[in-house]
Amino acid sequence: MSFKYFFIDKTALRAFDKQVTRQHMGKRKKIAVFSPNIYEPMAHAIQDGISKAALDLGIKALFFVTFSDDFTTRLYDEYKNYDEGDIAAFELPDLDDFDGIIRVDLAYGPYSQKHLDERLSNVSIPIVNVGGQDPRYLNVVTNENDSFTTLIDHIIEKHNCKDIYHLAGLKERSFTQSRIDAYRRSLESHGIPFDQDKIYYGTLWHDCGEPALDYILADCEKHGKKYPDAIVCANDYSAVGLVEACHKRGIDIPGDIIITGYDGLDEANQGYPSITTVAQPFSASGYEGVLTLKKIWDGETIKDDILIPGDLICNQSCGCKSMNTYNIEDIRSLYTRRMDRVSVLAQSTTNLILSVSSAQTMDECFQEITENSSIESGFTNMLLCLAPEWEEQRVIPPDFAKQDEEMTVVAGFIGAEPVKREVFRKKDLLPPDLLADPNPYYICAIHHLQYYMGYLIVSPQKESIDSLSMKSWYVNLGSMLENWRIRHKLNLAVQRLENLYNRDMLTNLYNRRGYESFFSEIFQACQKEGVPIGVMMIDMDNLKLTNDNYGHEEGDYSLTTIADGMRLAAINGEVCLRTGGDEFVVLAKNYSEEKATIYVQSLTEYIQKCVRRDKKVYPLDVSTGVCIKVPPKDAGNDEETIRSFSEEYLRIADAKMYEVKKAHKAIRQ
Repeated sequence: MSFKYFFIDKTALRAFDKQVTRQHMGKRKKIAVFSPNIYEPMAHAIQDGISKAALDLGIKALFFVTFSDDFTTRLYDEYKNYDEGDIAAFELPDLDDFDGIIRVDLAYGPYSQKHLDERLSNVSIPIVNVGGQDPRYLNVVTNENDSFTTLIDHIIEKHNCKDIYHLAGLKERSFTQSRIDAYRRSLESHGIPFDQDKIYYGTLWHDCGEPALDYILADCEKHGKKYPDAIVCANDYSAVGLVEACHKRGIDIPGDIIITGYDGLDEANQGYPSITTVAQPFSASGYEGVLTLKKIWDGETIKDDILIPGDLICNQSCGCKSMNTYNIEDIRSLYTRRMDRVSVLAQSTTNLILSVSSAQTMDECFQEITENSSIESGFTNMLLCLAPEWEEQRVIPPDFAKQDEEMTVVAGFIGAEPVKREVFRKKDLLPPDLLADPNPYYICAIHHLQYYMGYLIVSPQKESIDSLSMKSWYVNLGSMLENWRIRHKLNLAVQRLENLYNRDMLTNLYNRRGYESFFSEIFQACQKEGVPIGVMMIDMDNLKLTNDNYGHEEGDYSLTTIADGMRLAAINGEVCLRTGGDEFVVLAKNYSEEKATIYVQSLTEYIQKCVRRDKKVYPLDVSTGVCIKVPPKDAGNDEETIRSFSEEYLRIADAKMYEVKKAHKAIRQ
């Protein structure tokens, strides 16, 4: 048997692979996922389930993420326009280009939720709502009735609790009433009367612990009791806050009061006491959301919400686990790891601010963003994509999703490699290589308050990090770009002012103030390098005669023609200035008589060509004189010394210029 060996062009093979991938991509389903936050634990778990299902089923998933959530909006509420810029992420996708939508139903801020629901109100593709119940959509959600009821049944049946209060959630959240209903059913099924006064509406965050405890203890006192048997909280965050409030007052948990949470977050499981809770199946819900879309695409009719049971986790706060059962090393390890990540992210943010602030050019700014963002920023991939005219404080229009424009990748990294500058179409949302691969990507608006700059494309790391720190990183990135924009605008304004201050308005040559600055700079450079400085005086012949006989417009023509000729003749680094009415100066480094001769010849030829072309009836000539000297190195370079040499060199050049002027006058006579 014989074998033939073929040498394959790997570049051509990669190009072929991309072409095949793109052809396959044309048939591949694509879903838009709208979500609050990236690293908030519940959102992160749902997103992880969606990503796994999309990869398993060959579906392209793009996440559009805001940071305007209920828990952190209040930290920014003094900046009323922040949410306006943040929801640009929801305006990016043209939903007609997608096959389905997943709406992650968690803690949106009111402005973001209203805007998102308006966007989704007229779409023709299927929508699946994951993580909460909303009557407008098909929902994939935890079975609240069974899960919450199981939790309350447990503390009644296992721990003989009768007097049970409920720290509920926000009234406007859909699950708040469903959990109250489950609480009521469980009480009544055990013969315990339901009392509306035993419900306190909290914020779903740690900060509601103190006011909730105040309310509950005051209500207990009315009924002649010191403490209730138990307090059932609507979520783990509220439970953690309530436990902290009890600790401050010396109330023992679970000895004095049993406290339970809901959601199954690490914060509840790793505290002391660890909190009895129900683990919501967030990841499974995300996975099921994608499966549900696929069933709809395959023609299956799904009318009822998909309910997934949660898992009861019995911990120390109800007494099921002994207070001696305390895995301090595991908790310390988890806490230390999280704090380390927060510290590293904070240091990365500080380094980013300092390095971007010290960047001298926009390219340096983008390079610093690339280098600092690749160090423990929480991403495995990151691309900063700026919109056209991002520095002009753009506010996106209502029909932004249908508008197309060029996006430019200016900074970031893919894995360990920095990205290359690349232009792609906004309608594609991703650069071609990312669009063609199977991976999910997250898209977040980069903005400063309401002003849209572009967006980040990221791939989050699997291990969650502090969501507030992540939000701070995003806000800082937008602020840094805004600071750079302002700095750039200020520099331009300063340059314009300097031009007005240092330039002659008629000819746009540097003026006398410009001469002082340039002479000092060129003198010191020549002194340091031991090379000659050239100072040339140029004087227009008979300017007064031209003004008196032909008018000041012709005088201005003469002066601007000379200025244009001076600029044209400056082929050896000469700096051209107008220092008076008809007086001009040329400064040059490392100058010579030969260079001066070439300059004067070029200037004179240009002037005479213009006179002939414009058919001027009056003569236009200049007289020139040049001083070429090597500044002595031992002469010093203080301001007074430099001024002295400047005056000396000008006198020499002026004297030579007047010799030429006399010669010109003699010829005319």
